[in-house]
Amino acid sequence: MDWKKLIPFSRRNRGEKKLFDREYIEETLEASPVPIVMVTILIWAVASVLLLLSENRQRDLTIWEGNQRAPFSVWARTGFSYEDTSATELLRELAKNGEPLVFRCDPEVNEELKAALSAFFRDDAVRLYGISLSPADQEQLSKDIDGILCHGVMSDQVYNESPADRPVRVIAPDETIYEYNEPYTAEKSAGKLAGLLNLPPHISEQLISGVQRILTRGNLIFDKKATDESADAAAAQIPPVIKNRKRGELLIERNQPITRETVDMFQAEKRALPSGYGLALLGNQLLLSCLLLMTALFFLYRIYPKIFKTPRRFATGGFAIILALLANFGALQLFFYFFRHGTVSSYEFMLFMIPIPFGAALLTALLGNRTSIFASFLVASISALMILPDRSFELALRWFAIAALTALITRNLTNYRSYFVRVFICGAVLTLLVNSDVVYTCYNHPGALKFILITVLLNSFACAMSALLAVFAFELIFNTDTSMSLMVLSDYNHPLLEKLKREAPGTMFHSMTVATLAEDAARAIKANPIRAKAGALFHDIGKLSMPQYFVENNVDSPKEHMKMPPQRSCGIIRGHVKEGLALARDYRLCNFVREVIATHHGDDLISFFYRRALENSNGENLPVIEAQFRYDGEPPVNKELTIIALADACEAASRSLNKPNPAKLESLVNEIFIGRLRGGQLRNSELTARELDIVRECFIADLISFNHGRIAYQKENSDDSTALPLEEPAASGPEKK
Repeated sequence: MDWKKLIPFSRRNRGEKKLFDREYIEETLEASPVPIVMVTILIWAVASVLLLLSENRQRDLTIWEGNQRAPFSVWARTGFSYEDTSATELLRELAKNGEPLVFRCDPEVNEELKAALSAFFRDDAVRLYGISLSPADQEQLSKDIDGILCHGVMSDQVYNESPADRPVRVIAPDETIYEYNEPYTAEKSAGKLAGLLNLPPHISEQLISGVQRILTRGNLIFDKKATDESADAAAAQIPPVIKNRKRGELLIERNQPITRETVDMFQAEKRALPSGYGLALLGNQLLLSCLLLMTALFFLYRIYPKIFKTPRRFATGGFAIILALLANFGALQLFFYFFRHGTVSSYEFMLFMIPIPFGAALLTALLGNRTSIFASFLVASISALMILPDRSFELALRWFAIAALTALITRNLTNYRSYFVRVFICGAVLTLLVNSDVVYTCYNHPGALKFILITVLLNSFACAMSALLAVFAFELIFNTDTSMSLMVLSDYNHPLLEKLKREAPGTMFHSMTVATLAEDAARAIKANPIRAKAGALFHDIGKLSMPQYFVENNVDSPKEHMKMPPQRSCGIIRGHVKEGLALARDYRLCNFVREVIATHHGDDLISFFYRRALENSNGENLPVIEAQFRYDGEPPVNKELTIIALADACEAASRSLNKPNPAKLESLVNEIFIGRLRGGQLRNSELTARELDIVRECFIADLISFNHGRIAYQKENSDDSTALPLEEPAASGPEKK
């Protein structure tokens, strides 16, 4: 219903003209389905983009470091080839290690060793071992010494420092190259020289010992440059190790160690993707998120269709869903940051960092638990796809369970403190219970268990605080009503109610009585009693414009109306709806209160002035148009609006009874209900026949208790101060029975 059109033109355009008229934009959007379409498309776009960013983010291995394990399995998105750098480096390292170490003979040391050996055989060998060599033998010995020294003698120190399995390449002073698998040491060279002399064994051993002492210093110098050049040349001959992967092939399995080859695979896959793959992937995410969104909207329409008839309410829920998705995505990025820097050691800890209770609690406060459950299905599904693709179904079930239970636990809360405490406690408890299998595996690691508990508490506190702040923001920006804001609005110290109490006390008393009737009836049929009470308190605030023309504020008001034409009187009576909407706008009351003001009379006929107009028109040519004597509103739709409208009529009519009693009150309420049914004022109501009957019985019981009689007590000037009451008020027929 476009109830905002009821606001008087002069009140709607009060003040200077604004460049950005927020009220006008809201009125325009509420009259069309455009907001529903726009918000649906916005949810679709945000979900798709977040899915795309999340998938690319998780395939970015800059967050994966050595000695970690893959948190999920990944399959190839396209066929590609890549170089296994680890295998290539291993083969090249083996080739390098297979190349010989290069040594050069030191010419100066050669001459020194040659002179020392010649002197040894010329003097010591003859004196100690009795070895006498002929000139020919001495000449041959000199050649043998030159040959041994040219082949190189490795000192014991160099031998011990060199790799045992590396061959040796010796470059003689004349640039002759000799290669050995085992280098010549001082002991081996001395043995070779002794063997050339063909000496007896006992003399040969003694000779070897003497020669070894001379050759201990060796004559080889390590040539690092030549060794490196040789090794690099050998490594360059090894071709790179190339491996191929087909599309759909498993690249890495969950819990498999992350190696250098893993990084090579993912980088090669990224390079091999076609240029338009990003758009194709976005299209895939658009299709997936569209299916999830349409499924959630379909079930929501089947269970709770009236939300699609209120664009503002639908838009509020849509923005809350987007906020919940962004919060989950932001928490995921925070987890990646901690994971990359080593603060979090396992991907499983991510289960305790995603603020699932935040979205569920916010949607429950704004739209109720039923809508929150269906919206949470969408949020949980998309969030699960954002995080672990191969475990999305499992995570969706976990998080949907947390969200659904949060929605049920936080429903119908009436103050902000209870809302914060309950979101905090149930968020922590539900997160631990649903993920108890992960918690159980950490019992053997006290440090991990402590970290989980701290994370859960911090996450739950952040969820509760964020949900509370978000509720404030939605109430302020979107003028959304919640049970908590309506409870605050129901405070009798509200400025508008204080003004009503001072300037129209009768209307204030009437509103309080109607609020009691509506609250009790709403509670009886399990509607929202807070909404009913708050709406009833403000339904007649429009009477502040002319309180003297309403009988509850001025007993002489009938005389005032008799002095003016019925059309004018009818205009004053009808005007309190329009003036009430204007006041509600000035005081920024929520939309539900404005709906109450606009619908509490519907389009009912003001019959008293209509009959007067008909009587006054006898014998005149001026026609009496019935539409001029009807309210400009529309009949109420939801349960609370209908209850308030009926309570208003019943309470006002009960004040007109002379000596009301239970029989009169019951008859009056029945007549009003039948009259509203016949007059079409309940044609749009969501109340069932059974609920309507319960509301009627509640009204009768409450009105009887409001109008009960009292026992007459003896007057103060009686002689007997202890006398009992002398009489009771007369009872009606039903009471006597």
